[in-house]
Amino acid sequence: MTASADTHHPLRITRRQVLQFGALGAVALATGCGANGPRSRATTSAGSTRAANTDVIVVGAGVAGLTAARSLVDAGKRVVVLEASPRIGGRLRTNRDLGPAFDLGASWIHGTHGNPITELAAAAHAPTVELDFADVSTYDVGGRRWPAPAVAAEEARFERLLEQVADHGEPTISFETALSEVDPAWKRNRLRSFFLSNYLTFDTGDLDSLSSTLQQEGLEFDGPEVVMTDGYDHVATFLAQGLDIVTSTPVRAIRRRADGVQVQTDAATFSAQSVIVSVPLGVLKAGMMRFDPVLPPDKMAAIASVGFNCVDKFLFTWDATFWDDTDFLAYTADRRDVFGYFVNVNSLAPGSNALMSFAYADQARAAEAQTDEQITATVMEHLRDMYGADIPGPRAMRRSSWGSDPYTRGSYSFTSVTTRMEHFDTLAAPIDRLHFAGEHTDRQYFSTVHGAYFSGRRAAREVLAAR
Repeated sequence: MTASADTHHPLRITRRQVLQFGALGAVALATGCGANGPRSRATTSAGSTRAANTDVIVVGAGVAGLTAARSLVDAGKRVVVLEASPRIGGRLRTNRDLGPAFDLGASWIHGTHGNPITELAAAAHAPTVELDFADVSTYDVGGRRWPAPAVAAEEARFERLLEQVADHGEPTISFETALSEVDPAWKRNRLRSFFLSNYLTFDTGDLDSLSSTLQQEGLEFDGPEVVMTDGYDHVATFLAQGLDIVTSTPVRAIRRRADGVQVQTDAATFSAQSVIVSVPLGVLKAGMMRFDPVLPPDKMAAIASVGFNCVDKFLFTWDATFWDDTDFLAYTADRRDVFGYFVNVNSLAPGSNALMSFAYADQARAAEAQTDEQITATVMEHLRDMYGADIPGPRAMRRSSWGSDPYTRGSYSFTSVTTRMEHFDTLAAPIDRLHFAGEHTDRQYFSTVHGAYFSGRRAAREVLAAR
């Protein structure tokens, strides 16, 4: 295959290229903190009704929706946020049942320099730690350790493969198809498959759906990647302070009229001048809300064309630690995309005796149909091959299930073989009184928390400009 003439934008900046953004000017967090500190906690209730003189309804209490609402309230608007689930935060969800804070959704701040989430985390008193991606113990099938030079060489080969596939591919040809032409033997190389799985599928989406030429699109912030050690939900809680949020209230229909909008739920119909829809792309793909009038064809095409990945996370705890004292553990299994990469949670919460692992794409979707016992058996098969047959099983586990969650239907957007970059702009475009936010509406920072934040700010500006 040869690249078509429109494969690359002449000024294209790849997602992995390190950029120096500085402070991005004044980020203007608008987090509800004035001279007297943060506002009171959000009002959350199930099935409440609100007065008809609400200015704006925000559908979805994830980072995008909370940011939009926060900005509008600070500008003097009357805002109601409707959230389908019983909790705020969207794909920020932290579980503390087993001791350490386990983020079932977002964990990392991707690049701290100029990233608004860095400032939000600090304002929310959410501690972070930088993990060392080079501090990893890597095992092959049979428990043999991979020599460090071999791992380094294969990582460099991985980076070259990304460029070779982009040069060789076409927009509608999948990464996997192009890769198999560039490197026909890649599936038989377990170490190579490990990098493709954990450094690409994890970050983007299914390799048989990922566009061969758009796989590096987007921008990155400079600086280290850090992890929230006490939970990413601190950010959502901080943004939500003082907001009027109605939880456990799925939106069934949104009707645009000449004099305003009506948002129908099972409990009540809410009225306002404008609405911001900030639900995940998976919810839009599933058609869970009716729009009257129906969305225009270009909006529907964009919803269908942008990919939506599924990534699930699993936390396992033991009475004692038996694994290497490194930040990460790697296992180059015969099967890709499931339990080949482990975060040593002891590096985040000392003494927790916990490991966190992952499943991606089709392996994540398949795992959601498995029992806890089946999941644990697979994890222990890998760990016992690494550390010996006599190591104990975990005493407890927790897991996410983003693909089967009716209010997410997946994890984050990616550039599929049906995606054009202008689809992200179309997803963001307002329709009269109807506005859209969410990581999938940010062409530069899609699939990230900071992309969701930027989209919420943008949607709020659009509403204010339209008044």
